[in-house]
Amino acid sequence: MRDYRYKKSNSCMKKLKSNKGQIIVEYMLLLVIAVAVATLIVSQVSSRSETNPGFLIVKWRQIIQAIGTDNATGPNTQTP
Repeated sequence: MRDYRYKKSNSCMKKLKSNKGQIIVEYMLLLVIAVAVATLIVSQVSSRSETNPGFLIVKWRQIIQAIGTDNATGPNTQTP
């Protein structure tokens, strides 16, 4: 009876060891996919290309231009 239990636990250990390699491979694949998606998102958000700038850069330029064109008198001040 003891030999049977030992063999059973030994086969379970072999299955765990073979699954350990599969878990590492799956983890690496998920990591590669996550990095690729993150790179794609960042390149679309903050691209500084003149022909196709990212939307964050476009909005930032609009904010800076709005601040730069601000009148000293203000929009609600009436001038005589």
